[in-house]
This record gives sequence, structure tokens and C-alpha cells, in this order.
Amino acid sequence: MLEASQSPIQSDFPYSFSEDGHLRHRETSEPYRFSFKLHDARETEREHRSLCLYITQHVYGLLERKFRLIRENLEDGSFVFMSPGVLEHPGSLLVLIQDWGTVRSGVWSWKLVAHGGLERGSQIPYLRWASLESCAVILTNPNEGMRTQEHHVRLVWECLVSQSSAEHVFVVAHGYGGLAFVDLLCRQLEEVQRRVKAVAFLDSSHSLWHQPLGNAGRDWLKSHSRTWILSTKPLNRSVGSLKAGCTQMSAGTQCHDSAPTVCMESVFRFFAKMIKPKAEPTPFEIITRSKSRANEQNNNADH
Repeated sequence: MLEASQSPIQSDFPYSFSEDGHLRHRETSEPYRFSFKLHDARETEREHRSLCLYITQHVYGLLERKFRLIRENLEDGSFVFMSPGVLEHPGSLLVLIQDWGTVRSGVWSWKLVAHGGLERGSQIPYLRWASLESCAVILTNPNEGMRTQEHHVRLVWECLVSQSSAEHVFVVAHGYGGLAFVDLLCRQLEEVQRRVKAVAFLDSSHSLWHQPLGNAGRDWLKSHSRTWILSTKPLNRSVGSLKAGCTQMSAGTQCHDSAPTVCMESVFRFFAKMIKPKAEPTPFEIITRSKSRANEQNNNADH
């Protein structure tokens, strides 16, 4: 089990992060390369666990120092990172739910961080957007603690999100995080419908048909969510079939780990669209339509 929350950052790790967020060897400045020892599987696993721990510790430090997020302990032994005063924040609230596995708060994929840097594999670009938009954040941590991801997401909702003053709640769910959110929707349908403005599913594991949503839950997701799936098509092209039950767009990548970063701008455009007031027809438009109908009726009468 990863113990990043309890250990000081590793000073003996041979790599460190450069100013541009890439892992470089401390002596040679070479980029990180995964090593696979065919005859020593335990050593390979140990090295990868060490890498995961180092990345997690580094990101935790950035969350606290650079973005001023605070760590909030939950009753099941897990914790989350969130904006100071998040419960009193009256504007928008962004909730990030990552995939299952060994990833922790602030990270979509530690492997992608190792290969492509913090801008590609971490949640830092999302935090930067939230800061620019004066949006509060809660970074869930569903792989921390001893309970299931579904339990963690429900606990975050009950203890934090449902208690917040946010006018709009936006959710971004990656992989299994999507299934955990839909599990929450199944259990607390009315409250989630009332509080959540929009959900972005990124190569999500959820199912509209195999999870006990019911018609009301499926109808709500159809109008309040969008799913980006792995595809060879360019980003944001329509994909999927009518059986999908909701809008499905191309993620612009075939890499599961890359989906959150590649889709980010599209996700935020979707959120902005969901809170944009619908334009009322102008008197001119109403008159024009009325005149068009009258002219059409007169023309039909003439014939």
C-alpha cells in the first residue's frame, strides 16, 4: 500500500522534477525510463512503487504550496485535498474523481507523469483553470484508505459536497471514477440532480444500463453529462451509437491515461455551455415567425 501521506519526500530517489515539470536524472539530466528486469520481477515492482511514491509526494507538495489546498481527513481513514473555505464558497465547485489503482489526489496517471510530465499526467492543469475561474475544488482520493471507491465518493458527497454553498457543482470522472459517480447517483438521485450542473465522463467505466439508475437517472444523465471515449477520430467528433443513451464524443486519443488532459478544454467548454443562460427569442423574431405563418396561411388559401 502506498504511504505517501505519512512519509517524507524521498531524498535518495535518483530523479527529480525540472522546472517545466519533467522527471530528469539528478546527475545526467536524462528523462526517466522504465526499467524491466526480466529475471527480477520484485525489483521491477519495487522500482515502480518507489517512482509512484515519489511522484505522489511531489504532487501533494505542489497542491499545498502552490495551490494552497488543504488536506481534509475523512472518517474512513482516507483524505482529500480541497480549497480553503470550500463549504462557504458561493460560486462554482469542481470535483475531480480519478481512476482506480495506485493514483492519488492530484494525479490522473503517475506513469504518464513519468513519461510526459506533470502537465500531461497530473490534475494541475485543471487546478490552474479553476483558479482562473475562481472555482473551488475538491480532489477526491478514492484509492486511499481501506474502503471501495464507491464508498469514498459517497463519503465525499455526504461530508463535503452536499454541505457546500456552491451554486454550480461540476464533476470530472476518469475511468472507474465514472462508475463510482453513477453509483452515487443511483443512491442519492434527487440530491445529486439538484446540486450537480454537469458531469464529464472521460473514458469512463460507468453503464447507463447495467447500473440500477432507472429512467429518471438515465434521463438526467442524458441532459447533464457528456462522455468522451477513446477513438481514432479527431477530438469532439460524435461517436458511438443510439444505444449509448447519451452524447458520446471522441476523446481525440486512444490512450486511456491521456484522455483527461487531451479533453480538458472541451470539458470546460461543455461546463460553460451548461450554465450559460438560454437566450429568449426577441420580439423581432416572434413577429417574424408570426408573419411567416400568416403569409404561409394566406398563400395556402390562395391555392
